Amino acid sequence: MGTLVNGFIEPIAKRWSTAMSGPLLLFWLAGTLVVYWPRGTGSRPCHDPAAPAKPLCALAHQGAAGAALASASATTAVVISAWILTSSATFVLEVLAGRWGTTRFALACTRYGITRHARRRIAFRAGHPTPSGVTGERLAAWQVQNGWRNARRRAALARYPRLRDPDPLMPTTLGNALVSVPAEIRRQYGLDLRYCWDPFVRALEPSVREELTAAATRVLARVQGVICAVATAVWCVLLPGWWPRLVWLAGCAALTWGAHRALRAGVNTYCCHVRDLFTLHRARLYRALAFALPATTVDEVPCGETLSMFLSRSVPPASAPVTYSWPPA
Repeated sequence: MGTLVNGFIEPIAKRWSTAMSGPLLLFWLAGTLVVYWPRGTGSRPCHDPAAPAKPLCALAHQGAAGAALASASATTAVVISAWILTSSATFVLEVLAGRWGTTRFALACTRYGITRHARRRIAFRAGHPTPSGVTGERLAAWQVQNGWRNARRRAALARYPRLRDPDPLMPTTLGNALVSVPAEIRRQYGLDLRYCWDPFVRALEPSVREELTAAATRVLARVQGVICAVATAVWCVLLPGWWPRLVWLAGCAALTWGAHRALRAGVNTYCCHVRDLFTLHRARLYRALAFALPATTVDEVPCGETLSMFLSRSVPPASAPVTYSWPPA
């Protein structure tokens, strides 16, 4: 799973973009308000300075040089935090996808998550039977509303690997969504993303590759939003009293929940984007490697499996030779 996340999103995503600066700036703005609001009034935020605002207020009282040094210190803090944020985004995505370690507690949580998602997958496959005794207009109304529910059910079921797939269930929704994409592409086209993903990305047209990069960057940006939402809770230690701290933590919890929901939506959109790319552009992978295109739908999976074995360098010695289809000079 770690190889999938690292190779599926991280290499093609931009490390930093303007969309990623929003959560970080909101984090520091919230911290600045918490530091200065209880310790100053009106236009005098340093009226009663105390730690941690006292050093910055002392610099501000030194005139232009102190103000410049305070600005440089604040800029340095923002830059360092941005570096930490971009460096930890991939690891956090792996944790949210189900990388929890092999301790007893982690294994217990993993078993519980897998069991819960296995039950959800069965429930999604079963659907909702028509209630008995409902006829006429009530039945028509139920069918309309059940149509919406079935659409959500089919969309949720598509984010799970099939029962016949060799890919195991993951303990989280994000993990299952990321696993379902390679499973579906292997099932439909015989292509193994562990070996085909990097050549496929390189074979894409520049404009299509830029769209894929933008989609992967949005995923990492939303991961950083989750990190900033969780990190905002640390400012509660600077608030006076228990009630303000509890209110602050409740707000951070709601913000984290919203950021996680946005991340799930972003991952689902990215997975749909990858599926569509293979549906439309997989022929470029065959042509780039001088492999003959599948002639029929029956040949699709065997051709994809042969290409995957070629890229994995695991072609059996006794297998039939593959005839290259080089483009004309």
